[in-house]
Amino acid sequence: MSSIRTKYAHLQGILPALITPYGEDGRISDSLTRKLVRHLISQGVSGFYLSGSTGEGFLQTIEERQTFLEIVMDEVKQEVPVIAHVGAMDTDTAVRLTKHAYEAGATAVSAVTPFYYKHGSEQIKRHYIDIAEAADIPLIAYHFPDMTGSKQSADFYRELSSVDGIIGLKFTSMNTFEMQQIMDVCGEDFLVFNGPDESCLAGLAMGAFGAIGSTYNIMPAKFVELYKLFRQGKLEEARAIQYEVNRVINELLKYDFIAFEREILRLQGFDTGLPRKPIQQLSQAQRADIYETAKRFPFLNIG
Repeated sequence: MSSIRTKYAHLQGILPALITPYGEDGRISDSLTRKLVRHLISQGVSGFYLSGSTGEGFLQTIEERQTFLEIVMDEVKQEVPVIAHVGAMDTDTAVRLTKHAYEAGATAVSAVTPFYYKHGSEQIKRHYIDIAEAADIPLIAYHFPDMTGSKQSADFYRELSSVDGIIGLKFTSMNTFEMQQIMDVCGEDFLVFNGPDESCLAGLAMGAFGAIGSTYNIMPAKFVELYKLFRQGKLEEARAIQYEVNRVINELLKYDFIAFEREILRLQGFDTGLPRKPIQQLSQAQRADIYETAKRFPFLNIG
C-alpha cells in the first residue's frame, strides 16, 4: 500500500453522504443530527460526507453549513473521519468553507465543480487549486457530470492529482470505464471514491478506495456488509447484497431521492423533517405508497 493510501486508510469503507436533519421549524436540528450520526456509527459506517447533494448543502446558507459541520464534529469526536463538502458556484465561498472546515477539525474537504456558468478546464483547475491552498486540509475533488454539466477528462484529473493537497476524487457516474481511466492515469496515490450506490460493488471491483453514498443513510448495515464481503473476496455474497439494495433503489427512483430517504428515515424512527423546497414534498398518498413499499424489505427496519 502506498504512503498516501496508508495515511488515509481510515477513509476506506462506507461513508454516508449524510442527510441534514431539520426540526419542525425547518432549521437544522442539533439533537436529531446527533441521534442520526450515532445510529449510523452503530451500524458500522466508516465516516461521513457532509453538505453535498444529499445533505442539501446548496439550499443552505454558509452559516448553516458551518453549524452542521460543528454539530457533527462535536458528536463524532474523532471517532470516525468527516469530509466536509465545500463546493459552491463561487470560489470565495468554497474557500471560506474550507478554512472553517480546517478550524473545525474535519478530516478532509470535497468540492463539486462549479456549475451553471460554463467554465473552461483551466478555470475549474484554478478553482480547485485555490481551495487546496486555502488551508492545510486535504481536498477530494468531486466528479458529478449529470448534476453539474461539467465533464472533465482523465487528463484533467491527472493534472489535478499533481497539485499538493488534492488527494482524490469522488466519482459519481455510472461510467466505470471512465473511472478506471482516471485511476490509471492518476496512479494509486490518487484516491477515488465510488459515488453511485447502485454500482457500489462495481466501483469497488474497479479499484475504488471507498464508497460515499446517499442510501447509506437508510441501508447502512447492508452496505457495510457488502464492503466487508468484498474485502474478504466473497463476491457472490456481495453481489447478492447489491441486488437487494438495488431493488430498494429501483423504488426510490419513482420519487426525488432525498424525499424518499427522509420518509424511510422517518419510518425507521429518525424524523429528519421535510426537504427544502423546491425538492419534492410528498403527499399523504405518496407516503402511504412508500410505507407499503418499505414493508417488502425487512432490512429497512421500519416501525
